[in-house]
Amino acid sequence: MDFLHELGEAVKPIYQEIITHPFNLELTEGTLGEEKFRFYLSQDVYYIGEYSRTLAALAAKAPTHNQMMEFIHFAQEGLDIDRTLHEEYFEIFGVREPEQIALSTEAYANFLLATAAYKTFEEAISALLPCFWLYNEVAVHIHQKAKKEENKYQKWIDTYAGAEFDQTTQRLKEITRQLASENTRPLREKMKYQFLRSARYEWFFWDSAYNMRYW
Repeated sequence: MDFLHELGEAVKPIYQEIITHPFNLELTEGTLGEEKFRFYLSQDVYYIGEYSRTLAALAAKAPTHNQMMEFIHFAQEGLDIDRTLHEEYFEIFGVREPEQIALSTEAYANFLLATAAYKTFEEAISALLPCFWLYNEVAVHIHQKAKKEENKYQKWIDTYAGAEFDQTTQRLKEITRQLASENTRPLREKMKYQFLRSARYEWFFWDSAYNMRYW
């Protein structure tokens, strides 16, 4: 079985939990409370910085110069997209820097950094993939169902469902597929474990934002 197909089948239950979570249902309808969206954005700014550090760390571990440059580009691209989006929403919704870092945010960020530091290159890429794959899939799903003219969160939806983010997602998926094809079943199982672990952190992040829970 193709490795990406295997990951897709394995993550389906988690994906369903994410798209049916009240945060994303209400985001789709445009009825999500602004205080919850502010909480989400303030935490996301910290998280984006840490996942960009993880991409930069992977650049240092990349086996070729081309891959190193590619991961540096991914890190810069992520920072640029999210900085622009967050700056606009910070002004529109009056978002401030977080009072504290939520446990879910800290745990997810630390998981990615630790995986990049102590696990294989292949496992670290697999851990990063849900941040792109699931975010993109969720945004596309929401984009298809959202009431666009009425939704005050439409710009966020459009950005993560857009072609630029989709291209980066597809490239990371292809890198993951290639690495899996070049390695043994035991390593592929480790890659799958890190991928699913990270997918669960995605759900945890949204759940904390909806409940505005720091711990």
